Amino acid sequence: MKYSVDQLIAEAGKLPPMPQAALKALALIRSPDSSAANLASVIGTDQVLTTHVLRWANSAFYGMESRIATVQQAIVVLGLDIVQELIMNYSLSDHLNKPLPGYILPGGELWRHALGTAIGAKLISKRFRLKIDDEAYFAGLLCDVGKLVFEKLLRETDVNRIEWGQHSFLEMERDNFGVDHAMLGAEIARRWQLPESLVTAIAHHHEPQMAQNHQLLAATIHVADVSMMILGVGIGVDGLRYPLEESALKRLGMTWEDLFHHVEQVAEQLTKAKELINLG
Repeated sequence: MKYSVDQLIAEAGKLPPMPQAALKALALIRSPDSSAANLASVIGTDQVLTTHVLRWANSAFYGMESRIATVQQAIVVLGLDIVQELIMNYSLSDHLNKPLPGYILPGGELWRHALGTAIGAKLISKRFRLKIDDEAYFAGLLCDVGKLVFEKLLRETDVNRIEWGQHSFLEMERDNFGVDHAMLGAEIARRWQLPESLVTAIAHHHEPQMAQNHQLLAATIHVADVSMMILGVGIGVDGLRYPLEESALKRLGMTWEDLFHHVEQVAEQLTKAKELINLG
């Protein structure tokens, strides 16, 4: 089956929305007037999310001596930053764990790439004091969500043709289909009612200089995404055919030495994070 641009946008709209409890919880966390009690009451409306939060708080990862019995206690133990990340992980893991035959990616590989990009983006923000820690994490987690829809086009496309190897994969997506996976990802994020900064960073995470007022965030995601490619995580039929924009390194104040050190850090942190996320 062939897909037009309009059909792809429609397909993006068919993806299940983020759980309402998760959206409300994330909004509360961003609000300066929220409390642990209010947040706990919202999380408590979603039985699965409640179970996950309590399991996370009681896991050996946190080394708690006494059992955490309520969501409010779990929020205090974990802290808002961790709760926020885990809510996003819970909301997106089912989507990103799916196999993507068009990209020749087995189940779970896009999820590992997304998680590593999110961790890497937050590490960059912290190390270089960019003060966009949370935005960087979420934009990193979502930057390739458009591949969930775009891969349907690639199932019927011979990307091994000579012309596909002569240009970046992003350029070939646009030339052949009139849209690329980053644009579709931005549309999905928009439909999920996420902030404009995230929508813009997702749309331009391969071309951060095009992100207008959100170039810093887009540059952070770009470098974090490239770091995962260097590690070989989430490499499908598109391979390494997304060039590193050196202007992004300059925008962040990073050197090549910083980048290679960053890649080592991400590999370590990703292993630790998977221990937390994959609690069963």
